[in-house]
Amino acid sequence: MEEFFSKNISWVKRRIWDFDFLMVLPLIGISILSTLAIYSATVNRAGIENQYKSEIIWQVLSYISLIVFTFFNYRNLKNQLSWIGYFVTILLLLVVFAFPAKNGAHSWITLPGFQFQPSEFAKLFLILTISDYMEKAKEKGETFGFKHGFVILSVMFVPFALTLAQPALGQALVMLGITGAMMILFLERKQLAVFLIILAILTGFIFTIRTIFPDQSVHFINNLPVMKHQKQRIITFIDPNADPKGIGYQVTQGITAVGSGQLFGRGFANAGQTQGNWVPEQWTDFIFSAIGEEFGFIGSSLLLFLFFFLLYRMIQLGLNAPDYFSAYYIAGVVGMFAFQIIENVGMNLAIMPVAGITLPFVSYGGTSLLTNFILVGIVLSIGIRRKKLSF
Repeated sequence: MEEFFSKNISWVKRRIWDFDFLMVLPLIGISILSTLAIYSATVNRAGIENQYKSEIIWQVLSYISLIVFTFFNYRNLKNQLSWIGYFVTILLLLVVFAFPAKNGAHSWITLPGFQFQPSEFAKLFLILTISDYMEKAKEKGETFGFKHGFVILSVMFVPFALTLAQPALGQALVMLGITGAMMILFLERKQLAVFLIILAILTGFIFTIRTIFPDQSVHFINNLPVMKHQKQRIITFIDPNADPKGIGYQVTQGITAVGSGQLFGRGFANAGQTQGNWVPEQWTDFIFSAIGEEFGFIGSSLLLFLFFFLLYRMIQLGLNAPDYFSAYYIAGVVGMFAFQIIENVGMNLAIMPVAGITLPFVSYGGTSLLTNFILVGIVLSIGIRRKKLSF
């Protein structure tokens, strides 16, 4: 037993030099801003005034998970384990429908004193499973074709469809973002060029129609065979002022909160929109509006810089990944976080549609926070194993 511990301590000492502390520093800064914002957004709301205490507990558990998965060999997550986890999460995504809906969605499995959101874990295993499949294809020297496209999209479609049926549109869209980011790395150059051109055309078309033909767009959306609340979110994206006291209320109040922060903010726990509870669900989807109001443009820019630096460190590691699996995995994680950050900040500023997507590491939510830290922990695990030990 003594020899076992001696060997493991020696291993940790050798590996600690490869630990990317610069990836953890922005996480600490983001956690501090998150705690302050959640406290401010909930302290005056009856029934959830102690929400920040729960968030602190989840943060402690998440940092512990980060350390555990950093020293857990990421290679053990490949092959059968990734697929087993994938099918378990599919089962859990079916089980959620047996539990009562919360806020109109069957997204949670509620147990005595505890609840969790399976779609968060589904994103983790979606990245692991697709990474495993792509690595095997690359090792065989195969290029992207119909077979690979069919398999990858099928793997993504099952959790996507089940999550969309809850309904949880935001979580489902994140799965699309994950798959798209990983496909960018998997495609050949010519295929990638076609993919990016199509994506640019679609994006340009959507924003052009939104700008030039807002009234016609609203009329078109009203005739689409989709759920009422989904129509309302799209209409609010096209014209945030279409119904400022109705469907556009949350977006309008969010913009007001961000704008009132100006350059330096109105001060911690001293902002009218946030302290007056004007922004609905501000501690989750609209947490960025609380940061913008209380810490201003400077505080918001600091948060975005921390996100940028975190993603930059991941990309740097991905460029020096020790194997295909690591490269695809990091691409999926970066794609997931980037998609969520752009969408969440964008919807707080009314330049993206409200889709129920939280801000990673900042919005309140235990399952989301824990999953995000596990994802980063696996990235750090790749980092400390990218070099062979010398004896």
